[in-house]
Amino acid sequence: MAFLNYQYKMKISYSEKVDTCYFTLKPIPANDFRQISISYDINMSPQATYSEGMDSFGNKQIIGRIIEPHSEYLFTIKGLVETRPLCTIGGVQNSTLGMYKYPHGKCIPGDNIISFSNEIRAEIDRCASTREKCICIMDRLHEKMIYEQGSTQVETTSEESFSEGKGVCQDFSHIFICLLRIFGIPARYTCGLIVGEGKSHSWVEAACNDIFIAFDPTHNCEITDEYIKLGVGRDAVDCAINRGVMWGGGIQTQAVQVSVEKYY
Repeated sequence: MAFLNYQYKMKISYSEKVDTCYFTLKPIPANDFRQISISYDINMSPQATYSEGMDSFGNKQIIGRIIEPHSEYLFTIKGLVETRPLCTIGGVQNSTLGMYKYPHGKCIPGDNIISFSNEIRAEIDRCASTREKCICIMDRLHEKMIYEQGSTQVETTSEESFSEGKGVCQDFSHIFICLLRIFGIPARYTCGLIVGEGKSHSWVEAACNDIFIAFDPTHNCEITDEYIKLGVGRDAVDCAINRGVMWGGGIQTQAVQVSVEKYY
């Protein structure tokens, strides 16, 4: 078991003043079988009118608006999470499992990903359990792809990244999800934080019989108690930490700082 202090700071700057902004933020840690959000504190500038709730995937979210003109928006959340040294997330709910079985959004395989799945199919079919299949697929993907900061954009699809043979954590997760679903394993994208990263991270939860097990394809491992989950979805879009619409603003730039440390 670990206690993790975390802080997520986001600064958005605009080249022109924003008159009104409506936003949805999903930076609040989830509660599940392997982690408990003990406390958190939120600060915004300018001050916003907002409320907290849940989205259709069960993720905690903040929905709000800022109606005063501003050229800069600052958001900070910090808190304490208890995590367990387990990669199992909890029971699978069959009523919602269907949405994680099929291609969607950034997780639609093209010819190259499908061809790769055929190349490794014989090896995957020899695995004795679903968990072993997940690990084998993750191993083969890690041999095929390299991590390269800045090699892709937020809009990059799984097929585009795989064809280039490089990407960041979002790309590794999207491709891994594509492969898992091809082999009949329901899988969901997970957004979160990790000790030592300095930025947000992503990994994948795969339905292994009656439980979800979390795998980090970027680091080629099952997750540990150094991971904090924020949200899940069919792909990165479903659990994006920051989304919104605004009037005005011109060119927007965003800077994010993340820190996660073990609390003793």
